Amino acid sequence: MLKGKSVIELTDVRTNTKEIYEDENLITNAVPDLLRLNPSGLMYPIYKTNAEEYKEEIFPIANKCYGGILLFEAPLDENSNKYIAPANNKIIGYASNDVNSTDAPKRGSANLTESTPIENGYKFVWDFSTSQANGRISALALTHYKGGRYFYGDAYGRQSCLRLNYTYTSIDNEILKVYVGMVEADALHNTITSVWPLENKTLEILKMQEPLTSIGLNDPIFKNAPQNIEKTTISIEDFYKNIGTYDWYESGFFDGKDGYYYGFIRNLENNYTDLNRIKIKKDDCSYTIDHWKLNNIRLYRIGSYPSSSNSAYKNGYSLLKNGYLYVPNNDCNKIYKINANNPVDVSEIAIDFEMKYTSGESTSLGIYEWGDYILGYKFVIDGDDNIIQTSNATFYDMMTPSIEFGPFRVGYGSFRGNLYKNLYLHTPYLGTINNLSSPILKTADKTMKITYTLTEEE
Repeated sequence: MLKGKSVIELTDVRTNTKEIYEDENLITNAVPDLLRLNPSGLMYPIYKTNAEEYKEEIFPIANKCYGGILLFEAPLDENSNKYIAPANNKIIGYASNDVNSTDAPKRGSANLTESTPIENGYKFVWDFSTSQANGRISALALTHYKGGRYFYGDAYGRQSCLRLNYTYTSIDNEILKVYVGMVEADALHNTITSVWPLENKTLEILKMQEPLTSIGLNDPIFKNAPQNIEKTTISIEDFYKNIGTYDWYESGFFDGKDGYYYGFIRNLENNYTDLNRIKIKKDDCSYTIDHWKLNNIRLYRIGSYPSSSNSAYKNGYSLLKNGYLYVPNNDCNKIYKINANNPVDVSEIAIDFEMKYTSGESTSLGIYEWGDYILGYKFVIDGDDNIIQTSNATFYDMMTPSIEFGPFRVGYGSFRGNLYKNLYLHTPYLGTINNLSSPILKTADKTMKITYTLTEEE
């Protein structure tokens, strides 16, 4: 078993007075799950080029899987199976297994002289200058080295979504629709469910078997064979009230995670938006349709599907999280947060930088959930709806919400009739949880040195 210990040394640069704090920690299941799980068989490097990702990004385990550190303002839940930090626990600082050459105020540097393998383990040492990681610190966590480099993203980079592997293959269009239209996955029963709008103003709810957690004797990695698709079709003509004839496909559908699927479509007027909502009960596909008028609000597109039945793809410009629809305004200089069950409950997330609301290269998602955070091409939204500017980051070949498997995420996309299955690593996981005996205050008149030893013991 692994055992970890931290020593934090604060030094007052004016008086050279030192404060030393020592604590032990909990080892979570993040890294054991990384090495144990194999969602959809994607941990096998199907293509030769992908083998390099495993070698470079996972091994050696100490310096890669535990090569970063995260510093939090509030204590973390000491549960070995809860290794994704809540987005409302403020990040105070972070560091990776390299020297930070930027002036990022939260990021420290690895001390490459003192960090070294030791008997039965590894000693990590990080240094933070007077201008770095200032604030109250209540908890530490070791993380993947890329999670420690930028956390969920800052102005200098973002590596929280690490694609470890992907497969692609030409596939029947009807099967491709189920993958790229996915709104929900059931890992226990190995199924995915898709919602797909059609030009005749009907909606297909499609369900298909997919080997998410177990692969049968005859299951291929590539799904070329015809699949048994459960299909329910409902007529939703009233959903398109006030919507232009050629705008029917500019909609978005989501899993509300409350027993219902939700769909939205919008029509823009000079000083208001018509927002139509459908709420579908999962158990029996019964539904209600509502028409909302949002005065003095002009929304961006919710999403889009192909206008022709000859292709299968999806673009996502909004998302549903915790019962709220997040969607930018038409000028892309603010994001609205709209209660999916109460159109009066609307708030704005102000943006003080050029958001460049785009999905980026080789992807179709302009906004998506990652852990407890919301990510976009050039921004991150935390649990208190603060929006943080980051460098550009692309979520390659993704059209769907990601399916969570421990520290992994699986998702689907398409290009020219090919299905892409993607395996991503959620890098800012909590590999260890170290709640300090009492919080410490790092200020601009102090440097900080953190020594963290991780050892294997019987």
